[in-house]
Amino acid sequence: MEIIFKSEFTMTLDRYLYFSNNLVGEEAKRKYRAWKSRNILFLIISLLCALILALLKELIGACVLLGLGAGFTYKCFYQSNRVNTKVYNCMRKSLDSSDWIRSTTFTDVMKIKEGNTESVYEYSHIKKITEDNEYFYLWHNSDFVFRIPKDSFVIGDKKDFKNFIADRIYESRVTS
Repeated sequence: MEIIFKSEFTMTLDRYLYFSNNLVGEEAKRKYRAWKSRNILFLIISLLCALILALLKELIGACVLLGLGAGFTYKCFYQSNRVNTKVYNCMRKSLDSSDWIRSTTFTDVMKIKEGNTESVYEYSHIKKITEDNEYFYLWHNSDFVFRIPKDSFVIGDKKDFKNFIADRIYESRVTS
């Protein structure tokens, strides 16, 4: 099995946070927007209730609701980066090497390797390929997307990659 294309890059904290904060897929984006909207709504409601209680001179209740508002603000705007940083550090500790390297090879199948873990995917599982200026996106389904950085190819040319994948997707649909 000759390697036709190989993508290899170091998963830095900045890249991991970018992946975590820039979701791909309509369902993932919808769920994130709903989560954020719900937290902002709770923040607004708690601040309005605190204002009403302050006007009614119920200072203890106003302080409690201001505290809740601060909690929702923290959760909505700061907590996700802290959690994602902890996940990243945990993943780094579990790897054998000092760097978190993600390697994706394309032969008769697609193999993604990180540390001691290797996942194998048939091309028939890829539904479509899209791209932007920095990444190719291989869509497994509406929420499961592989991101391949365009600048990460160590074997093969990124200019030929999209046609290579598109041909494999097409072949798998024709033979099915």
